[in-house]
Amino acid sequence: MTRTINAIVFTQPNEVKLQQFSLPPCGPSEVICETIYSFVSPGTELRVLSGAKESQGKFPLIPGYSWVGRVVEVGSDLRGWREGELVSGRNPIPVPGVGFMWGGQASHHRCVVSGYDAVLKLPVGADPWNYTPTEVAAISWRGASICYPAPGETAVVIGQGLVGAFAAKWLMHHGAKVIVVDRIASRLTRAMAWGASAAVNASEGDAREQIMSLVQDGADIVVEASGSRGGVELARTILRHPAARLHHTNYPVSQLHSSGHYWPRLVFLATYLNKLEAFPGDLTGVEGAVVFGPGDRTVGDRLAVLERIRCGDIPMKDIVDAPTPVAQAPQSYLALRDNPDKYNTMVFDWRS
Repeated sequence: MTRTINAIVFTQPNEVKLQQFSLPPCGPSEVICETIYSFVSPGTELRVLSGAKESQGKFPLIPGYSWVGRVVEVGSDLRGWREGELVSGRNPIPVPGVGFMWGGQASHHRCVVSGYDAVLKLPVGADPWNYTPTEVAAISWRGASICYPAPGETAVVIGQGLVGAFAAKWLMHHGAKVIVVDRIASRLTRAMAWGASAAVNASEGDAREQIMSLVQDGADIVVEASGSRGGVELARTILRHPAARLHHTNYPVSQLHSSGHYWPRLVFLATYLNKLEAFPGDLTGVEGAVVFGPGDRTVGDRLAVLERIRCGDIPMKDIVDAPTPVAQAPQSYLALRDNPDKYNTMVFDWRS
């Protein structure tokens, strides 16, 4: 059965409309899902809306990649799936006739149930509202977990947009002492409420001096989530040296260790619009460090976040008060763009 669906469309840079499209029939190994809520990832979606390089040549396009919904049709070859089940989804099968940048901001989706872009079932009895941030939070889980944080280590997270905020949350979950950095006071207040040990406002004095007064010899882990040149420069100057290299000695050359906890770790967890150049020795600012650049989350990361949400680790009340009717999407994107200090994100309600 072909369905007429509604979708949010970026028709050209800085222009948002609601349009209708035809969704092809459900394939034998697919499911059709009806969206309940879709979650805006402001950094990614506003960058695309601005006409950044990655979106050039793709307008008009359907943005977004994080949504929760309900299965309304099951392919004839599938077993173990039934209509009415709640799911979290990402990157559905593209809709013909329109550009597609992940395509989550639509009323219905054709989806696969296995592989990298599989929809994942929510826990039985779940409130879908609580699971709307799953896909964005899973990006942060990836960045926070691949550096193997250990209880008692010190981590600094630069940037407290949603990806940085969730990264700080997951580092705390792993037992790290977390210091957060941002220029927006409300974001720092949220991070402290979520359990950060200290917050540094980069707009109030020298951020490095403030951080180093808290970590002394440097941080074990630094997560750069601001996407800014200033954030990168700050990140490379606050890592500690490997534990066996003591500053007050005459440059001893210590034996190499393979333990991930021996080395300071730098995680780049943002998208950078401008090229950043550095001599190899200047990339981290210390002799001996591990650099991570996670490209995306895996199914395992997504499943881990579903479990953490089930356990109550992400309070939605601290992210967004209530869903916004999807009819208000055009003005909502512009409000997000123009008021970063007021809105963390928007969650669109597709039930109307």
